[in-house]
Amino acid sequence: MSLVNVSSALKRDEIKEILLAQTSPKYTFVKMKTPIEMQFDVEDDGTHGDLASYTKSLIKKQPWGAVLMLRVLNEGQAFTGQKK
Repeated sequence: MSLVNVSSALKRDEIKEILLAQTSPKYTFVKMKTPIEMQFDVEDDGTHGDLASYTKSLIKKQPWGAVLMLRVLNEGQAFTGQKK
């Protein structure tokens, strides 16, 4: 299991619903770390690679995802400001 943090000022409820609906990997909501940062526990078999990148790609695939400003990090990962 891994912890992934998702920060977004908008569409938090929609993001949460999308992630909780996934079965592989399986996302479980843990808590709100801040008013805009959600934390999820992720069960993965290792086939999805970097879970932060995979989680971000799930969100960005939504019709509104391309214009959404968000940050997805593995718990403990430092944000470097680099685009991916």
